[in-house]
Amino acid sequence: MDPRARDDDGDGTAGGGPVGAALPLVAGVVAGLVVEVVALVVVTALYAVGTAEGDAGSVPLALGSALLALGLAALLGWCALQLARGRQRGRVPALVWQVLQTLVALQVLLEESTGSGTWWAALGVAALGGAVGVALLTRAAGAALPHGREGETLL
Repeated sequence: MDPRARDDDGDGTAGGGPVGAALPLVAGVVAGLVVEVVALVVVTALYAVGTAEGDAGSVPLALGSALLALGLAALLGWCALQLARGRQRGRVPALVWQVLQTLVALQVLLEESTGSGTWWAALGVAALGGAVGVALLTRAAGAALPHGREGETLL
């Protein structure tokens, strides 16, 4: 590690954000994650409002789904923050989420009729998840994020 680099949080890595030519790629990943966080918060609100209005078939299931969406939003927010700070530790959970949501969206695309509102929403989710996932897997994204302690590669 460069002795001139500052370790702001004591984790053995120099902070300061992503570095190199892939900075726009990492910024795009962070923006995609922020879009997903906002979508999950909206889903949480829809579950809460639907439950309060008596639209939920099962109140415990609706509240559990709302809590799950809120927890995923918090996790993705943390991942976005870590990536924006130039740390790799947010890559793996973000990548796992991209794979899971893309697979579910593709399944919805196969089962819904083309052109329905659900089909278009699933297409958007699959496109966003695929784009963010591929960007997270690129060598450029890995190179833009500093390595861990003593040159250890975290992904």
